[in-house]
Amino acid sequence: MKKLPFIFFGSSDFSIFVLKKILKKYKPLLVITLPPQRKNRGLKLEPNPVAIFSLKEKIPFIEINDWSDYKEKTKNLNKDFGVIAGFGKILPEEIIKEFPKGILNIHPSLLPKYRGPNPIREAILNGDIKTGVTIFLIDNEIDHGPILAQKELTLTQKETYLELLEKLGSLGGLLFNEIIEDYLLGKIQPKEQEHNKATYTRKLKKEDGLLSLRENYLKWFRKVRALNPWPGTYLYINLKGEKKILKIFNLEEISKTELKPSYQKLKIGQFFEHRNYLAIKLKDNYLILKEVQLEGRKKMSSREFLNGYPLESFYLVENDRK
Repeated sequence: MKKLPFIFFGSSDFSIFVLKKILKKYKPLLVITLPPQRKNRGLKLEPNPVAIFSLKEKIPFIEINDWSDYKEKTKNLNKDFGVIAGFGKILPEEIIKEFPKGILNIHPSLLPKYRGPNPIREAILNGDIKTGVTIFLIDNEIDHGPILAQKELTLTQKETYLELLEKLGSLGGLLFNEIIEDYLLGKIQPKEQEHNKATYTRKLKKEDGLLSLRENYLKWFRKVRALNPWPGTYLYINLKGEKKILKIFNLEEISKTELKPSYQKLKIGQFFEHRNYLAIKLKDNYLILKEVQLEGRKKMSSREFLNGYPLESFYLVENDRK
């Protein structure tokens, strides 16, 4: 493993997948990550996954609350360039200027497509047949700087968010290893992005995960793959007179050969039982809800769910957003 004079900025699972591949060839001087955050119902402080990973791999790291922390703890480091991947914090211009060779951002899309916070989810939601990674030099605008390299990935259109996160993180780390020495030797000329072709993603809200009867089955499949584990996909049901959230984690289309004549009589949004699983009729198809989680309960197969809550005890509450 060769030591290069760079600092790695990351605070997410994507960061770890990138860093795992980079460490096959190169080791950073230091990893910068974010401090523990309070999560889940108990609001317990949980360390950043990158801090845990760095500790395990014996890589020096620091957790920063603000940029004054960073300046104090890195002032004596002879750093040449930076690498950022899934950091979750915008670097101010004065920090960028500290690096003679700039800061390379490893971004999980083929820029200028899908700038912003959710490129992986957006690729799944839009049913893209290809995506990829881009390594570019950051400037003072989001995902705007000149491109050093890109690599495409063909999609099966069955990937979940977590699966694609790992694929693209690994691909990004491998691409970095391929280009970094040529870049440092001046053999790669940064190429300006085609800014007029830029598309932007947005931060997601909890309500984005609602599965609506206005949507077709393909939209449901894409949302379930893209939006789990967060913000999650769900339905509202009336269970014994109470409105409850039923989270949906896995779907399966019912094949035409399995359809029964009685299913034609079902109303859109009506639940039924198929192969002992909970199923539902949509406007254009019939789906098995294979894995579910009732509000306040653990995740389970919908077979288990029906054992505790027979069909006659609940029905769908449609709560569409306009």
